[in-house]
Amino acid sequence: MKAILRLFKRKYDWKVMFVCLIATMLFWLLNSMSRDHLADVTYPVIFKYDNQQLMTNTDTKAEIAFHAYGQGWELLKLKLNWFVDPIEINLQKRKKYRYVLSSELKPYLEDHLPQLEIRYFISDTLYTGLDKVKKVKLKVYLDREDISLAEDFKIDGNVVISPEYILATGPGSILDTMQHKILIRLSDSDISEAYKEEIRIPEPNNELVSYNARKVQVSFNVTRHKRPFSN
Repeated sequence: MKAILRLFKRKYDWKVMFVCLIATMLFWLLNSMSRDHLADVTYPVIFKYDNQQLMTNTDTKAEIAFHAYGQGWELLKLKLNWFVDPIEINLQKRKKYRYVLSSELKPYLEDHLPQLEIRYFISDTLYTGLDKVKKVKLKVYLDREDISLAEDFKIDGNVVISPEYILATGPGSILDTMQHKILIRLSDSDISEAYKEEIRIPEPNNELVSYNARKVQVSFNVTRHKRPFSN
């Protein structure tokens, strides 16, 4: 214990010692990164396709994962995604578009990464995240229970919504799970005269789905109740 205390009581140039420590660590890092290592890495993949027929059903970018052997600097670039030129795979002439076998990508990877040796792929299949483009008609409904009329007034006749249907476009797997209707609500209250307004329809629940219209026109007539005569 006394020896440790005497060590700290001595006067040292701590700045010099700190610089020496940093230099030693840097030398060790440079030396280590210049050697060959094994690591699990990923490489980005871009799929080319006919966007009139197919579209993505996910926001996740496609990456192929594999076990590689090579210089530390090359592996670090992949880990950090530095100066990486994605592989482009053309799917327009393929019948199968939902996945690509990892083995099919090996020649592309070897062309892009000549300094690395690909030992094996983490998965034998890379899913593209693509789906058939689908169009579905969604009927627009007005929430009549939420309509606020002035006292003694009621709706006279039918409520007219134009357009009556909205065309939704998106990945088939997503549209198949959606309800084929859109419910709208009026923002006005105490309505006592013929109503005709444009109403903004709610946004789709999924950002990959789009509508061909953002507003509909709602119109209807109102009339006053005829109260029975009373003494």
